[in-house]
Amino acid sequence: MTYRTRKAKPKSYVLLGPDEFAKPRGARFSDEDPEMLVKAAEAMHLWLIEVANRDLARAAALLPAGRLHASGGGLVPYIKGELYFELLGTALDDEPWPPPDPGPAQKLPHSWDEIAPGHVVIARETFECGWWEAVVIERKGDLLTLAHRDYPRVPKFVRHRSAIALISALRPDPA
Repeated sequence: MTYRTRKAKPKSYVLLGPDEFAKPRGARFSDEDPEMLVKAAEAMHLWLIEVANRDLARAAALLPAGRLHASGGGLVPYIKGELYFELLGTALDDEPWPPPDPGPAQKLPHSWDEIAPGHVVIARETFECGWWEAVVIERKGDLLTLAHRDYPRVPKFVRHRSAIALISALRPDPA
């Protein structure tokens, strides 16, 4: 009697996220070193997702193959908004709904020049996904590093100032 050894199926991953101008990007990877993928995801401010279910595998198969560079970056091409939205929705299926209560109101900037770490703004995810509340983590000129206020497990992301909106804080009338 002969036994066949079953080879372990290689793990597949997706790097997904919009660029600083809210244009969606995504790529699939298989047989890649997970540590390299983590570095690339951090360097490009993308979400690293392990393809762990059939629905996600079906959507990930529609993505172009990505490439990693030794420097820690990589090539993650732009994708159609509909595909990005489908992948994002499938990946977030396990997130609790409604999102957890973020707690007391946080600081709201009153002008563009006032935006600083800790302020809450509205950031565009993509054109198809709309705008979401985000907390400013860091500011470097016109680029802001943000974190989703209601989805703490979604990685930080970078947006240009043109993809950010201020939340109007009601002020008493000085008159």
